[in-house]
Amino acid sequence: MTDPTPADLPVTSQVAARALIDQLDASIVALSTVIDEETDLVRAGRLKAAAAMAARKQECSDVYVALMLRAQREVAALGRLAPVETQRIRKRHHLLQADLQINLAVLATAHQVAEDLMRAVAREVEGQRTPQTYGRPATAAARAYGGARGIALDRSL
Repeated sequence: MTDPTPADLPVTSQVAARALIDQLDASIVALSTVIDEETDLVRAGRLKAAAAMAARKQECSDVYVALMLRAQREVAALGRLAPVETQRIRKRHHLLQADLQINLAVLATAHQVAEDLMRAVAREVEGQRTPQTYGRPATAAARAYGGARGIALDRSL
């Protein structure tokens, strides 16, 4: 059997409580910074640069989640041994949640815009394939919509 890692040991002192809170605080700052950068890139339309941040965002998220789970397991000890720092980290956590909501809204908007563009291109391509003639009593000929054909999609963005 191996020795427990520091992450497995219970928080039993003020030093250990503050160390865990400081680690969690640093992870929140790092994740928040990455999220803010990604949000700014998406808002600026630099989707390729934003997509390149995925690995860094995942790494920061993994560290944050691991520390947050540990903090949840030790919530009673943290509140008892470092109450001021615990309140500070709760506030920081709420600020991170607000950053995440903004980021998700920006990403959803960018996704919707991209989807709308693709639909507009598909309609335009389909319209060019349909003959511009009139049917019997001077009405536009009904067209069977089978979807646009011949549209290429670059998924690297």
